[in-house]
Amino acid sequence: MTISIWHSRSVLLLLVFVTAFHPATSFAPRRPSVAQNAVTSLTTTTTPKTTPSSFFFVLHAMNEDSLPETSFGADAVPEGQRPVNEYLNLIRAPLFGWASTSTPGLLLRLAAVYAISFGAICYPIAGATFTQEEYELQKLAAANLGSLALLAFIMLRLYTGWTYVGSRLKSKVIDYEETGWYDGDFETKGEAERQRDIFLYKSDVKPVEDRLTFVSIGLMVMLLGSTIGFNVANNAHPLFDEYNPDMLERVRYDDDLAQFAAKNAAGKPAYCDSRYYRAVANGGQGCD
Repeated sequence: MTISIWHSRSVLLLLVFVTAFHPATSFAPRRPSVAQNAVTSLTTTTTPKTTPSSFFFVLHAMNEDSLPETSFGADAVPEGQRPVNEYLNLIRAPLFGWASTSTPGLLLRLAAVYAISFGAICYPIAGATFTQEEYELQKLAAANLGSLALLAFIMLRLYTGWTYVGSRLKSKVIDYEETGWYDGDFETKGEAERQRDIFLYKSDVKPVEDRLTFVSIGLMVMLLGSTIGFNVANNAHPLFDEYNPDMLERVRYDDDLAQFAAKNAAGKPAYCDSRYYRAVANGGQGCD
């Protein structure tokens, strides 16, 4: 019941956090890049020209709310599968906009996720696993490891999303599905489309890929160090496993072990330190 309550609270906190840090709800709107302005200029009814000076001419300044919904080119490709449209959808999606901010901005958001997950999810679960007071170090190490694992999953999702869009922008052809996986096709990009996509990739996507790579490497190093630290803490003061069948058999004839087990139980039923056996005992009577 306690874990269920913590889980409900943690989900609510994470939803509030994602909404607060989503680019669409940011207190200060981000200034669009030159490439985003160029994309907007290419969605007008004017026929695009292939000369660089006219191709990347910016028609007007804009903020994120005025980003186009679609762009020209690749008429045979469904709108949702055109590389530029995939990029526009990506930066509007929850979480993915975090990566397009500066490196300090990304780290700040990841730190906030870490703090929320540590306090609302991981530490309560670790506390239900290591129930004795002398295991505070193990609880902290376990909660830290769980929070970093969540960050690693988020970074993996961000990295795969941005690198996928980057590969679509760099490619000279567009692979797409007309109605399903069984009728796929491809279309070669025109010269104007290819120049636009390469420019957009170099201006807006490549810096994000480099940022995500840098942060991911640092996070993997921290995750590896936390895993080693957790194992060291566990081995330094291992839990007394009174539920091990071999241990239970040994208690029958080993008086010293029986006394240690009784002292370890601190006058409470032996099932109090196990969530499973507490549930079997109808909630753990006598544990509180």
